[in-house]
Amino acid sequence: MQLSHLTDKILLIDTKKLVISEREVTSRVLHHLKEIDHRKLYSEQKYSSLFDYCLRELGYSEASAYRRIVAARLLAEIPEIDVKIESGLLTLSNISQMNQFFKDSSTSEKRGILKKIEGLSKRECEQKLFQLSGKEDLPKDTQRRVSQDKVQVAIVLSDETMRELDKLKALLGKNLSMDELVQFMAKIAIKSVEKNKFKQVKRLRKVLSPAKVGRVIPAGLKREIYQRDQKCTNCGSVHRLNFDHRIPFALGGPTKKENLRLLCFHCNQRARIRAGLEIKERGKPTPVKRCG
Repeated sequence: MQLSHLTDKILLIDTKKLVISEREVTSRVLHHLKEIDHRKLYSEQKYSSLFDYCLRELGYSEASAYRRIVAARLLAEIPEIDVKIESGLLTLSNISQMNQFFKDSSTSEKRGILKKIEGLSKRECEQKLFQLSGKEDLPKDTQRRVSQDKVQVAIVLSDETMRELDKLKALLGKNLSMDELVQFMAKIAIKSVEKNKFKQVKRLRKVLSPAKVGRVIPAGLKREIYQRDQKCTNCGSVHRLNFDHRIPFALGGPTKKENLRLLCFHCNQRARIRAGLEIKERGKPTPVKRCG
């Protein structure tokens, strides 16, 4: 694009107009992401999460995707920040920083904090958030790929955690690297979670007949389903897996092998929406308008 023909005055005016338009477009993108998140439409496109959808379908970088998702979800919680994002009083960077410090705070508390970081630079915002939270100004956890099969990770651990790690290394009686130690702990943790969540026990319990099975899935049947599917049958994710009724139990679907599958949390939610069901906070299904 050639801009040399523009006068100084026009160039400055056009740039300001473009920045305003950019903020307006950003606000519209956030509203679209908020609605996609609400409907779980990324699951329909075989993506395991909104983050995955933003990376692979929309082409955002990890940092850009994270900032937009945080802002979109906060927009659902606090609609009035829309105007402040468009005006530039609140930036996506500052919103994401606030979320890191006060993710579990109440909506009213977040409103007060957002008010205090309006118009601040990224560094000023970070300093204000440390002050408001009373947390130590510690280095952030980071990771970067250093080769095709290796990632360098920098984390901050408490003295108590380091003592526990040293104790584990002493019990193992081996001079393990941190990578080997983390691998060992991860394998133990995975086995424990699989055993508790998916009933991966050596002794298979008797599977009850369909007539005797209600909504609760027996341990033996859970084990069969998990061994058969291993991952989300819709998007292929292995994170936050749930046992799901293909025909929802609330709509008369039986609790038997042919009607059960593994879905990740998001695909499970999208399946309920498509079936005309939505989960209330108490977990009771409520009829809603079908989407798609």
